[in-house]
Amino acid sequence: MSLKKIKIMTLNIQNYHNFEERKPKIISMIKKYGPDIVAFQEIRDDRSKNEPEMNQAKQLNSDLGFKHISFLPTMDMNKVKGITGRPACNEGIAILSRYPFTSEEIALKKNENDQYIRKILVADVDVSGRHAIIFVVHFSPNDIFAKLHAEETLSHAMNLRPIILGDFNIKSSHEIEELAKKYNYTPSTEYDYISYPADGCSYDYVLVPVELSFLRFECVDEEVSDHKALFAEIRL
Repeated sequence: MSLKKIKIMTLNIQNYHNFEERKPKIISMIKKYGPDIVAFQEIRDDRSKNEPEMNQAKQLNSDLGFKHISFLPTMDMNKVKGITGRPACNEGIAILSRYPFTSEEIALKKNENDQYIRKILVADVDVSGRHAIIFVVHFSPNDIFAKLHAEETLSHAMNLRPIILGDFNIKSSHEIEELAKKYNYTPSTEYDYISYPADGCSYDYVLVPVELSFLRFECVDEEVSDHKALFAEIRL
């Protein structure tokens, strides 16, 4: 019986900041690693910068050629910033996949003092007959709210047992390790890396249910965003 495994990558795309300059570097990096699935955070559909139906994930995929794609807008950035009279600008998360998947969303609770709206992009991926559930996340940039989002996400994961990856916005790897242990997950923190050099920490993580396992993990040392990409090969 052949070993069932999946190669995944996650990257906070840093929205449209110098995007035209960074885009070919992002594409080149993804092609180099050849993941089956790519998760993106801070993907924008900004009508002042892109045509309708051509959010940043679709623009990247024009060169990458993944067969399956889903973009989940989570918030209206003009509303968040109190801007009026400008073209629509929605930000969210996305997934590109070589395998077919169905997707849905889970809205995370919003604290009344948190201006950001966050959701989980849930993908049920058919990996050659074996189903793998993926949660793509991007939690609040406020550390307290991010921790609440992480706990809430892991409570949603109790029965589904998904692979969880993305930008957790939690600076302390110890807190990630404690949460992972509480919910029977193996965290990528065991590889000791820094994915956000500006703050000297790792906001980005991959959590794998203990019944699965990491076969390979790498924090990619290429400057394509303010975040480093994470790459993992996981035994299903």
